[in-house]
Amino acid sequence: MLKKFVIYLLLLNLFISCKSLNNPLNVIIIDRAKPEEEKEKITLEESYKYDVDEDFLTDKKYPFRFKKDAVSSIVFHYTAQKFKKSLRSLTSGGNSSHWLVPEKGETIYKIVNEDRRARHAGESLWKYRKNVNVISVGVEIVNLGFRCRALRKYCPKNSLEWLEYPEEQQKLIVALAKDIQKRYNIDPMCVVGHSDIAPERKLDPGPLFPWKRLADNGVGAWVTEEEIRKEIGNIKNSIKGNISRLIVQIRFHEFGYDIKKMGSSNKSLQNKILKYQYSLRKSPIGELSELNQVNDFGNKKPDNNIFDDNKTNFAIQAFLMHYRPKLYLANENSDQFTDHYDKHKLDHIPDRESDNAVDNKAKYNVENIELLATLQALLVKYPNKTRVSCEFDLPK
Repeated sequence: MLKKFVIYLLLLNLFISCKSLNNPLNVIIIDRAKPEEEKEKITLEESYKYDVDEDFLTDKKYPFRFKKDAVSSIVFHYTAQKFKKSLRSLTSGGNSSHWLVPEKGETIYKIVNEDRRARHAGESLWKYRKNVNVISVGVEIVNLGFRCRALRKYCPKNSLEWLEYPEEQQKLIVALAKDIQKRYNIDPMCVVGHSDIAPERKLDPGPLFPWKRLADNGVGAWVTEEEIRKEIGNIKNSIKGNISRLIVQIRFHEFGYDIKKMGSSNKSLQNKILKYQYSLRKSPIGELSELNQVNDFGNKKPDNNIFDDNKTNFAIQAFLMHYRPKLYLANENSDQFTDHYDKHKLDHIPDRESDNAVDNKAKYNVENIELLATLQALLVKYPNKTRVSCEFDLPK
């Protein structure tokens, strides 16, 4: 019996010694490795290489950036044309971009060097900054946008078939975006689509653009359903009564969308809101209870005329396409959108035209609390550019 016990102790000691060779400090190791599928995806995208074709550079047509206007934003577009037409449109002297990403292959086309201002944004505003061309890198992506099943120039929303970005192209988009991000350290809230900075005119890059995938790779902003539900709980605990459109508008303004009334200054807007004990400059974003008085006013007087309702509707459309694409796609309305694809028109440049039909209202059946919770989740998660332009930092 004693002999068996001694043998057992010797074997146990040998086993412990072997384990200690691999972990000399006998530290308990917890394997926090990511699932194989996720690990494989990240490895693929981190190691994805692309070639840069500079044969189509059009630098001499565009001015250098001023030192004070350093790159602080990325703007994504789709071209609404096939590759050859896209390349011709971007190099013929009208609209342009810094980069053109084709549907497939391992080559990305440099159209304008990043130290120059390309003309890709048009009439635009983001985070109180007009002419977004000045501070941004423009990335055009070969994608027709949508196909109209009704075969009409102005396509009803329920007849739209949005076109996906192929997997091979998505890898190129992510790889390029990560490289731009490394060069300029762009804030997540300053990575936007053309529709964000010109919501009354543009739809690109559309609701199928891989915003979440970009955010997963460190470029741009995204919030999960769980984060949104958490904010819904916070809102219900902090704000009395129904959520008014007015406080949703306040958050859209603070987020960076252009929803001010024509001719209204930031100072006059600030003074109107300040009457209800809320400061567009100083009230903490995380303190939802500070919105109670202005929310009460918004419910009592919904036609308060403080913000532009039409601009708000189009901002909601752009916001849903970017941050809540499933919600956008599930919503129906009577709007019609311009089908830009015309294989017979050689001089056709979609970016110069509006995507929205003249009579569009951009009205979506989405509850105010749902919009407010998504805005709140994003602003809390990415606070650095709240109420300030992309090229400036929050005051210390």
